[in-house]
Amino acid sequence: MKNLHHPHKNTDTASWGQVILSVAVAFIGFGFAIFRYLQFSGLAANLRLSRIERPIYRLAGKWGIITVFILMGLTGVYYTIRYYRLMRK
Repeated sequence: MKNLHHPHKNTDTASWGQVILSVAVAFIGFGFAIFRYLQFSGLAANLRLSRIERPIYRLAGKWGIITVFILMGLTGVYYTIRYYRLMRK
């Protein structure tokens, strides 16, 4: 029977795919925050919220949605830096 558990294998490795994915999450988060801000201020097209955004809008209003997207962008930046540093090791 094969031993599937390899204790010598390093689990703290990152790949370029993870870095690129976290950069994409950061861009999407900040991009949607800017887009929603423009929509709420009336500078962009009419407002249509997705199914995920509707409960957030009901609970916290327009600044709640913008805050969620900013947090998404910050999370993407954090993981980009983390994965990049792991790759350099």
